[in-house]
Amino acid sequence: MAVAGKNGKVVIGASTTEKVVGIKNWSLELSLETLETTALGDDWKNYITGLKEWTASSEGDYNVPTDTAGQKALQDAFLNGTIVKVKLYVDATNYYTGEAYISSLSIEDPVDDVVSISIEFTGTGALSFETGGSSSGGSN
Repeated sequence: MAVAGKNGKVVIGASTTEKVVGIKNWSLELSLETLETTALGDDWKNYITGLKEWTASSEGDYNVPTDTAGQKALQDAFLNGTIVKVKLYVDATNYYTGEAYISSLSIEDPVDDVVSISIEFTGTGALSFETGGSSSGGSN
């Protein structure tokens, strides 16, 4: 069954369910290294799995960073080089969660449009997917 993107959100912090204000979209990329183990004489390549990693990004309207659970928390984490707990909601109750560094923070201020913000997350450690439970529950 398809899911409408309008119910997604980005949440920062361990226990809060308060969304980061102004965010219009997010994306998540998961990857897995594949290590070649092909030996001489093999007709087909062989692989084993290596390390996993994840990155995410989000974009939206810039809000003057005063909310300590939103854009201000993201800006502070970037400026201080600290880890944030991020939850990427697909709908009201299902989300991906993990800890990440803010690897990039970009603000664009065009003369003829709304000021925008773009955030890049680099995951540190495991990412999990929480289904159908309380939006404040789950573990990393």
